[in-house]
Amino acid sequence: MLKQITSRIGSLIAGSALAAAALITTAAPATAGTNGQQMAISTRYSDVVKMCGNNQNGVRVCTGWISTPNYWTKIYGWWWKGEVEFWGIQYDAPGGYETHRYSYCNVPASQADDWTWCDEAGNL
Repeated sequence: MLKQITSRIGSLIAGSALAAAALITTAAPATAGTNGQQMAISTRYSDVVKMCGNNQNGVRVCTGWISTPNYWTKIYGWWWKGEVEFWGIQYDAPGGYETHRYSYCNVPASQADDWTWCDEAGNL
């Protein structure tokens, strides 16, 4: 009887240790919008865009050219704060010409959501 109780206590301790180890090694979830934002930009006229600005660490970075098939384009995996510049290219502009566009958006370092929506329809 004592052996069964000791065995069960040992199993409980081992199980608790595994659960505690899993909690310790799991990364804490990010708090929404506390150190930079992801961006969504209106891209009515541009077929591709490129963005440059400061990331969440205060380092100036640029994306590569990103395809913009929709009226709104979410730029996943990039976190921005401060002024972010955009360059857009429209390949099928009237007259068959390639049109280059430019705009910018100010991104708050903190807000309630992870996304900043920049309405650049007239520019991009």
